Amino acid sequence: MEMERVLQEMRKAVYGKDKILREILMAICAGGHVVMEDKPGVGKTTIAKTIAKVTGLSSKRIQFTSDVMPSDVTGYMTYNKTRNIEEFVPGPIFGTNILLVDEINRASAKCQAALLEVMQEKQATVNAVTRQVEDPFIVLATMNPYISPIYGVNVLPQSELDRFMLALSVGYPEEADEIALLRSRDRKDPLEEIVQVTSKEEILQAREEINEVYVDNVIYNYVLALTKQTRNNPDIEIGISPRGELVMLKMAKANAYFKGRNYVVPEDVADIFIDCSIHRISMVSQELTIISEARKRLLKEILKKIPQPSILRKAGR
Repeated sequence: MEMERVLQEMRKAVYGKDKILREILMAICAGGHVVMEDKPGVGKTTIAKTIAKVTGLSSKRIQFTSDVMPSDVTGYMTYNKTRNIEEFVPGPIFGTNILLVDEINRASAKCQAALLEVMQEKQATVNAVTRQVEDPFIVLATMNPYISPIYGVNVLPQSELDRFMLALSVGYPEEADEIALLRSRDRKDPLEEIVQVTSKEEILQAREEINEVYVDNVIYNYVLALTKQTRNNPDIEIGISPRGELVMLKMAKANAYFKGRNYVVPEDVADIFIDCSIHRISMVSQELTIISEARKRLLKEILKKIPQPSILRKAGR
């Protein structure tokens, strides 16, 4: 899959967010989920819709609110009087490659938990029957900062946050990009004009090729050294889990792949370390967001503290 070709098409609807778009595409090709935390109205949902349209992946959307039930996510059993049997009515997690979960932290903890199995195991169990979802299956979730309980925003459990490959903040656009954004929507919606430039088959092929990217022992030791620092830091209550380490390696391999290499270098890990880790750590001091300046500062300090090791390309790699 040609990353630049895909980015070029997405720029028609999303302005000045190449880094975010690139990382989401990398995560999709690596088989990971993405959560975007930011203020309302900065383009989180537009980004998700744009990616779904340009990649040609099928997509469904579910709006999380306080009254959404787990069965609204996974599906439910119903009785068919005509046939005198129970039938399964599939939820939106079935029959789609990209599930856009809008405002994921507005739902109850019980509803949020309905995503745990499918995000980790690509399957869902309803009424003691386990059913597989599509391949690929990617959750693109948006969430608002934890401002106050009176606004109906609930805290996502650490077990769910840990299932996301990346946590990203969109932020306000630069002035020039914001002017371009206003002009582009003066008479039309750019989302209606963008076209598909890649396919599910290309993405699955990219995933296979990413899996074959070589990782040297030096890289494994580097990842472990970084994660151990998060576990031993006095300001961090919960550090990066082994699952987080595996995800970091997958993203590093995707980073190397889209840079045209079939082997990982330490810079590939450092590039994605913060966005792969910021939602996995739990701070001693309570915070209103998962993407905070305090977390970023700590992770940047860890990157500086652990020097990037030198690595030589292996013969034949």
